[in-house]
Parts: sequence; C-alpha cells; structure tokens
Amino acid sequence: MTYLQQSGYLMIAGGTANGLTGLSSIDIYNPWTGCYNVSNMSVPRMHHTATYYNNSDTIILLGGVQHNNNLISESEILSISGTQLYHPMSQPRYFHEISILNDSNILIVSGHGLINNSVPLEIYNHSSSTFQQLTPYHSRLRNLEGHSVTPIGTTGNHLIFGGFNGSSYSGVGLIYDGTDLTAAGTLNITSLETMNDITGRAHHQATYISQINAVLITGGNNGTHALFDCYLYDPVNRTFTPTASMGMPRSFHKAILLSNGSVLITGGAVGMSSNQPITPTNSVEIYNPITHTFTNAPLMNVARYRHQATLVEDEIFVSGGIGSDGRTLSSNEYLIF
Repeated sequence: MTYLQQSGYLMIAGGTANGLTGLSSIDIYNPWTGCYNVSNMSVPRMHHTATYYNNSDTIILLGGVQHNNNLISESEILSISGTQLYHPMSQPRYFHEISILNDSNILIVSGHGLINNSVPLEIYNHSSSTFQQLTPYHSRLRNLEGHSVTPIGTTGNHLIFGGFNGSSYSGVGLIYDGTDLTAAGTLNITSLETMNDITGRAHHQATYISQINAVLITGGNNGTHALFDCYLYDPVNRTFTPTASMGMPRSFHKAILLSNGSVLITGGAVGMSSNQPITPTNSVEIYNPITHTFTNAPLMNVARYRHQATLVEDEIFVSGGIGSDGRTLSSNEYLIF
C-alpha cells in the first residue's frame, strides 16, 4: 500500500487472496469520500515491492510471483490514469526488500528466486532508467527473506538487518554506504557483528527515529516463536543496545513513525510454531523514544498480521492482512491518535 503524496489517495496493487496466485487488481482509495476506483495491472503479482516514484502520483512495482513459482523480473509503473510495463530487473526475485537512496535511486536487497545468488543486490538508476547489479556481495545477503533495509536519516547509509536464508535466522546487521555508488557498481558494506548479542530473527520491523538518531528494531520471529525484545541501533557508535520490550511478542507486524517521533506498532502474529499456532492480534502499542517505554493504545477492530499500514495526515490507515480464521482480509480501518 502506497500513499500518493500529491492527490492524498492510497494505492493498493496486487497481492494474493489465497497464498497461491497473484492478483492483478489495483485499488485506489480516496480518503475523503471513502470510495475505491478499481483497475488492473498488466501482470498479476504477489510477494513484490512497491514504492512512490518520481515525486508524482505514480508507484513502481518490482518483482514478485504470478503463480506456481512463475517469477517476475519486469517492473511496472502505476498511476491513477493507467499502467505501463517497465524495464526488467537484472534477475527475477520475490520477498526482497527495497529502500530509496538520497539520489532517488532504488536499492533492491536479496530475496528468493535469484538466478545468481552471488549477486543479491541491484539498484534502479533513476537518471538512466536502468537496473544495475552491485558487486561484490556479502554472504549474509544470500537468499534472504524477512530482513529489513532502513535509511539512516540523510547520511546515505542503510541498515540491513536480520532475515531468514532458508536454514538459519540472522542477528547480524550490515551497513550499506550508498554515498559512493558508481555506475560500475562499487559497493561498500560494513558488517556489524551482533550475533552474540541479538537473537537471530526475521519479519521484524526497523524504524529510524531522527529525534534520537537511532533505528528501533521490534520483535520478529526465530522460527520457533515470536519475539518480545527490541533494540536501538546507534549509527554514530555502530552499536546495538537493548531497549524496552513490547507488551506481547509479535512478528509480521507494522511499525509506523508518527509526527511526534513516537513509533506505532500494529497487529502481528503472536505464535509461530506447531506448539504455538499462528495467532493474529489486534493489539496496538506506542514506543516513546524519550522515555524508552511501550504503552498500550486502543485496540484495532480486527486482529491481523501481514497487513499494510501507512500514515495519512496523522491518521494510520490499516489494510488487509491475514485474520483469525487464516483467511486473507479485505477490511480496512483508521487508527486515530
């Protein structure tokens, strides 16, 4: 779900209703009228990424899956007025993560389905409208899902943290320095060895808080259970420090930075194994970066995980996800604080 800054509309593109087949539908939501306009993409897809594009009411979709492991390398440009297939990535991928660099280029990190796992990063070059592979690589970036990529203010640095590579969960952080990137693909990655300090995890959230110049890492899961514990990453000293734990364990939740510097935590799954079945929660918590504490907030109407949430003029719009019966949700709700 992407907020279109010029019109104030919300665009929800693709996804899945059954976990097996990608959707081609595009929902454009007008928050003032509460009405939807529905259209279709050129290529159905799920497990893709989407981001606001070109400082206009346009988004770009990257990668994903259609169905039966039919992977997608093509990108697609979506706007209120229509859709257009765009340049393909250097290789198909899904469950990848992306981040916008200071020069409006898009950093694409790892994921599944890569033909060449030794080149897990690439960049979309905004000025040339091309995708370029980045080399060399770091072994911790191969075949990841559930990792996070977080820009650290305007420094040009990005914190890549955690993730699951198919066999183990990572508690290691990596810093990508995007300030010296060249067209040839020069890559500068610094490893932050945290494995002995932080439980390996995936499907957590990582949020940069400028007020304290730190990245807040919340929850996630280690393949056995969802996690309570949270950490602050200090980019000056390059250290991870424990902070307050959440009131309940959660994974596949959403964390939204509010205008006052607090971080709103919504929903998530509180169990992750056969001994602890996946159970969504409607719990909401707020992290105060000054007191370093979590407090409970009013509950959502619907328990959900793997949902989408975005800030719309100091209100949080929550959409979709998976509900208590294990089915995909079509419901939406506003959280007002």
